[in-house]
Amino acid sequence: MTVAELIEFLKTQDQGAIVKVVVHEDHRGYEMQGGSASEKDFDKGLHVEYTDMRGNEFVKPDAPYYEKRYLLLGAMNT
Repeated sequence: MTVAELIEFLKTQDQGAIVKVVVHEDHRGYEMQGGSASEKDFDKGLHVEYTDMRGNEFVKPDAPYYEKRYLLLGAMNT
């Protein structure tokens, strides 16, 4: 899904709804191996990660992410 497609989808949703995301927290210790996941209210300062692979000399044309851009909503390993 592209950002443009996501925007069109969001236009069909309840515009007063609170947006939540899943956040993965990487806890250290035997009893929390793998960490935990929880819902958090979306915070554009904390829960957005943009990756642009265009022009990256280390990504070869046969890689699935060659010349791609990604927008991650949520958080991993916080």
